[in-house]
Amino acid sequence: APEAKGAALCPDERASGRSSAKAAGWLAPAAPALTLAAADEMASAAIREAEERGFFDISVTVIDASGRVLVAKTMTGCPSLPPRIALAKAMACLSTHAPSSRALRDKYLPDRAPQLLAMTVIGAESQLPLSAVPGGLLLRDASTNIVGAVGVSGASADEDEECAIAAARAVGLSTNPPGWSV
Repeated sequence: APEAKGAALCPDERASGRSSAKAAGWLAPAAPALTLAAADEMASAAIREAEERGFFDISVTVIDASGRVLVAKTMTGCPSLPPRIALAKAMACLSTHAPSSRALRDKYLPDRAPQLLAMTVIGAESQLPLSAVPGGLLLRDASTNIVGAVGVSGASADEDEECAIAAARAVGLSTNPPGWSV
């Protein structure tokens, strides 16, 4: 019997005393996932936007819903700090489910600055950098499932955000879910 071998039975199996290959009671349905091709297209679209608009050179980081970096691209004239800031902007959105790093900033500043500072310090200590500066966007599919985040840094904060929006639009992802309030 599976129980004798240490295998856990789902509630339905316990009630019937049988083990099923399905084990549906223990498995979560798979969430939509951002593909490497989509992440690459997003990063390229953000860079195209910066080039076409004459912005300073930028760095773009696209992460999946688990926070794993799928694609990071940096224009050759971009300094060395913006790639780290781009990741921090994307991570700020993903780890707080804020629709944008701008929205996160606006939610906490100026009245709740100590709380935002504490979140930033805890994030840094946990290897999850956070930057509440415009240029990061949470990415959702048409059903509002979170599929990842994009962060852009190197130009002005507003220009970074415009490049991030171009990235999301390039693959048809939503960046403005209903229900978020600042």
